Amino acid sequence: YFELIVSSIINQLQTKFSPKMPRFTDEWVVTKSLFEHTAGGSCACCSFPMFDPNGLKGLISAVSDIETDVADEEYKLAQDSPWPPEMRDSIWADRGRLRHKMKNEMDDYSEFMLEVGGEDGLRSWCVDTLGVETLRRMIQMPRSEVTDLMKSKYNILPAYLEVMKAVVEQTANFGVTKYDIDAKGSEEKSFEQMLKFSRQGGFMLDITKQLQTDDGISLEIDNEVLSMLISMIKSLGGPKLLQRGPSSSMDDDNDNIESLTPNEVKRRKKGTPSFKSDRRIARLLIARYWADQIMSKYKAMNKG
Repeated sequence: YFELIVSSIINQLQTKFSPKMPRFTDEWVVTKSLFEHTAGGSCACCSFPMFDPNGLKGLISAVSDIETDVADEEYKLAQDSPWPPEMRDSIWADRGRLRHKMKNEMDDYSEFMLEVGGEDGLRSWCVDTLGVETLRRMIQMPRSEVTDLMKSKYNILPAYLEVMKAVVEQTANFGVTKYDIDAKGSEEKSFEQMLKFSRQGGFMLDITKQLQTDDGISLEIDNEVLSMLISMIKSLGGPKLLQRGPSSSMDDDNDNIESLTPNEVKRRKKGTPSFKSDRRIARLLIARYWADQIMSKYKAMNKG
């Protein structure tokens, strides 16, 4: 019976998506996450029950970085989604839960910035106390660590985890997609543009650079990259979880207005959901991972 279900789903995907579909596109994320979720044996009992009285539409609207008209469009797309209803509803429930939990942690970052003496204080501490070698080793993150963190720290369930595993892989290979930049605010844009991925080190920033001296090649901290990272850490403290663009609405109920680019409009017309917000959350988790390490190191060295 299970093999018949898997076979049926694969046939639906082959009908909906071209067999020549390029890797790492949003269509690829849908196909990969559905296959992994189903092949892994996940079922309705692994899903998060829907408590929203408005059902799926309520779950989608509860993700507060989506504006009303875009939420309506997401709802229409979700109804035609190749995901089974239980998986689809679990994904949207966990999208909301993850953002809610992350919002509750924002004060930790704003309080740390005050404690360390603001951007100048953090820059001095990174340069004078951490030093080039420690900082270089610290600013790396294995790709699998993003979803491991979602599971262990935020208790995200299998359906959304499979989506985010595919999204993180998509983020690691984002240049291949030829998609427009996801970020909105200036700090987030700089972080996205400077974020790199390698199979050996995972996600990383070029926080150090080589210098040719009379004694040979030495490493020093790249001040431009360090300044960008410090600005990003400061932005983790809010006022919003996801930054707004300069022309976005200032409605307090929205963290970010997901304005659509022409290419995104074309993909939506084909019935493909967008994973822009999920990619932004993935990058936010990466930035928090590095911020948490810096904060932990600072607190450990300044006990008492």
